[in-house]
Amino acid sequence: MKKIVLSFALFFIGNFVIAQVSEIVQQTWYLRSLEINNNWHYVPYGEMMELNFGGSNPNYTANTNGIENTFTANVTFENDEISFSSIEVSSATCTSSNCDFEDLYFYEILSNQNLDDKTFTYFYQVITSGRKTFRITDSNGNRATFTDQPLEEIDEVLFQTWYLHYMEFDFGDTVFISEYNPSISPSITINPDLSYTGFGSCNDFMGTFNYSEIPSSGAILIPNDFDATLRICDFHRDFEVYYFSQFENNGILYFIFGEDPTTGEGFFSFEKAPGFFFHFYNYPLSVKDSQKNSFSVSPNPAQDMLFIKSSLNNLQSATITDINGRIVAKKISVSNEIDVSNLKSGMYFITITSSEGNITKKFIKN
Repeated sequence: MKKIVLSFALFFIGNFVIAQVSEIVQQTWYLRSLEINNNWHYVPYGEMMELNFGGSNPNYTANTNGIENTFTANVTFENDEISFSSIEVSSATCTSSNCDFEDLYFYEILSNQNLDDKTFTYFYQVITSGRKTFRITDSNGNRATFTDQPLEEIDEVLFQTWYLHYMEFDFGDTVFISEYNPSISPSITINPDLSYTGFGSCNDFMGTFNYSEIPSSGAILIPNDFDATLRICDFHRDFEVYYFSQFENNGILYFIFGEDPTTGEGFFSFEKAPGFFFHFYNYPLSVKDSQKNSFSVSPNPAQDMLFIKSSLNNLQSATITDINGRIVAKKISVSNEIDVSNLKSGMYFITITSSEGNITKKFIKN
């Protein structure tokens, strides 16, 4: 009897692996990131690297592009391992500013300078949204992560000057910039090439972003090359240190943004540490902002009903978006409660529109 059970288990596992390999080789995979010696490297903004498999079991092939060259290899799958052999790389001279990334991808991950055969463990997953991820990891723990969809282009709405209006701390206190005395006007300008400049309390700063996504969490910006002037502020120095820290150390910023096409009013929010948010609008602060931003939602997390408490006048509509910016619910006539029972579990953003403007809050649906 034990032999029968063992044989059945091995048969089941074998067929599961075969089915999984079949799904992997039928999919076009889009490279998102490399992790080498515990350092993350994201596909440069504007580049797209596709991994495709060909052939049939057990003799597969792989083809992927870099920045200006291509990588090809024979491929075998065995249990949870994938092996590349007979590796070839095209010989075009790479002159792009992003060629360093191609070298990391081809010669640090997929093979080495000698184009030696290489074996990886692989991980394949279909997440709850239906998105797929594929990851290969070498014997040193270095890895490449792919997803099943190309990265969406960034809406040009993001490329403008944003003024910081308020900050939230771990779903607790909210700090409004309009309440700082003496007054300040922190800002950040994001350019179409993802370079950025900004101002804190008394210092200017600059740097560049890279752009990527985590399928289970949404779009991300990755700050790089941060630099700032070194004036000693006469006031609100602690604020400036905290604000600037969001753009240092290559941390990941989970972000959302949008714009009302009828008014031109836009919002931009990001989160670096979980539960700590920075909320921007595309217009400077005014004396009304402390009152305008005074609204809260509860309970948070919510299960069936979301209750709104607000000092905003003439509430007009409420829009709920998911972490990818898709509208999942909208209520034209706003009372103090919204039914969220039909939403899937996860993180959402609710935007309230009133005669005084828009304001966005984050909430969790259980």
